Amino acid sequence: MSVLNLARRFVLLLAFVAIGPSAVGQVYHPFAEPLEFDPDWQFFAPVDVDSLLESSSRKRANTGWFATYDRTYLRMSRSETEQSSTEGDFTWGNRFDLGFMNDEESGWLFTLRSVTGPNSYDRVMQERINRVNAADNTVPSSLFPVEDRIDPQLRQRVYVLGDSLNVAGLSSVEINKTWRMEPYRYGGIVEPMMGLRYTRFKDQSLDQAYARGTQPITTPTPATTNSVETLQSFEMTNDNYMVGGELGLRYFNYYKRWTLSTELRAFGMHNFYKTRQRTRQIITEYSAATGGTVSAVDQASTNLIVDGNGNTFVPGFEVRAEAGYQVTKYISVRGGLDLIDFAKGVLRGSAETVNGVVVPGAPLRTFSTDVQDVQLVGFTFGMTINR
Repeated sequence: MSVLNLARRFVLLLAFVAIGPSAVGQVYHPFAEPLEFDPDWQFFAPVDVDSLLESSSRKRANTGWFATYDRTYLRMSRSETEQSSTEGDFTWGNRFDLGFMNDEESGWLFTLRSVTGPNSYDRVMQERINRVNAADNTVPSSLFPVEDRIDPQLRQRVYVLGDSLNVAGLSSVEINKTWRMEPYRYGGIVEPMMGLRYTRFKDQSLDQAYARGTQPITTPTPATTNSVETLQSFEMTNDNYMVGGELGLRYFNYYKRWTLSTELRAFGMHNFYKTRQRTRQIITEYSAATGGTVSAVDQASTNLIVDGNGNTFVPGFEVRAEAGYQVTKYISVRGGLDLIDFAKGVLRGSAETVNGVVVPGAPLRTFSTDVQDVQLVGFTFGMTINR
């Protein structure tokens, strides 16, 4: 490095140190101090209806910190690889909005959402070959091997086979910069927004099948023909990690104690997905019945796991329509409709057996995966503070 370049950098460093504090003091920062808006803390004060009717929309639109909570009840579409793909399943969730609007009519909005479920399965109880033995009445179940114990509720040995219909979950975080426009002629106000959105969508698939045969797995081959049962379990987990930008707006108006609002958010996200496919097979051989007792003499199992990953693009939108009723000075209760549409690019899979047929000792089959859309639509109800 030359002496001249070194001198230039030293001068720039001195200039930065000299003017830095004053420059930083003048820089606008986008966040508000917790008590900047000086609220009067009278959240449960009664509503002054006369004041509401006399106030313009501009004066009724609150500034300062606000918070909302909504309990959601949404119908999630099923995977397109399911035979019942045109159907859906309802599940509960939670949604939080937290933010502020300052006196200059700009602010920030943070949204958190979680949807747990649905967890929809078809279940079939399959009795095992040794479901009931003569020794069961005299020997405690805890003394049997784990794979040979009696179900404590059903009082027999069974496999509860599962076939998933719709097993998924969703969580998301949104950060948006917001602005408040001038009211329209009849009092409606628009708040545009622009920000980032992160969503995780986890989809799981399970299909289990059961078969019986007479192919022994013991060595050497027994002199008598023993019974053999086979349990196959096909499992798939798809984790979608989506991140991207979104644009939107909120339109709201007042009518006496009511606040009517409509909200639209359009997003485009890049999906970084991971998938895990797991195939398990358990073959159990039983001895011929003697004295009313059938016991397991041998067992063979196979466990194959295959991992994968990739990425796709996911466009979509969210629409809300809500009506809130003001019950105190700052608190309102509300209800509404909510629609979220991931138009394409979400990885969901199927782990269904072909016609439910299981052949003991047959090669492990492959899975089918597909990028597809996901829709959630349903009802919301909750409360707001200072919004």
